[in-house]
Amino acid sequence: MLVLPPNGHTCETEVKNSRFIAEILPITDPEIIKIRQQALKEAHPKANHVCYGFRAINPEGQVVEGFSDDGEPGGTSGPPILRVMQHHNVINCAILITRYFGGIKLGMGGLQRAYGSSASDAIMSFGKENWVEWRPVNTLCIRCDFKNEAQVRYIAMEVGAAVEEEQYSENGVALTLTVTEDQETLLRNHGDARLFEITSGTP
Repeated sequence: MLVLPPNGHTCETEVKNSRFIAEILPITDPEIIKIRQQALKEAHPKANHVCYGFRAINPEGQVVEGFSDDGEPGGTSGPPILRVMQHHNVINCAILITRYFGGIKLGMGGLQRAYGSSASDAIMSFGKENWVEWRPVNTLCIRCDFKNEAQVRYIAMEVGAAVEEEQYSENGVALTLTVTEDQETLLRNHGDARLFEITSGTP
């Protein structure tokens, strides 16, 4: 699955004088989408609809999906957006599409094609090479003596692990890391186990 880097992306298309402004929004909490939807309505007071589809990974590691037609005929906007996201296998993002009606009715099929094309154009115009592959992460705690801290930090950096928290005590330092499965394997298989102790979860 692919995730969007944190800055997002926008793309505008036109179909029979109707403007479709697609925004790809990085998310992990679906509630953020409703906030952004309202913000777009306020930013585009003359727009007719702000529809969206979203896909995200919940804390249990399950894919959560949803959509909004926002007043468009049922099934003509949100579901086509979501289907495009499923087709491109993108995750942890929403695509919100702001529509300005151009005076020409598109019909049910026309709306479905227009919203689907707008979502697809947004994904493709950003460039598949700019998306990041999503991988599940685990939390590990590494404990070490003060004298080994610099070397342990270097090892963590070398495998690409992210240090999320650090705690110091009279016995040394405990580093909380987020790691992919591959990164965890590299750490656990490190040759000099005398440098640090690994446990699952936070200290």
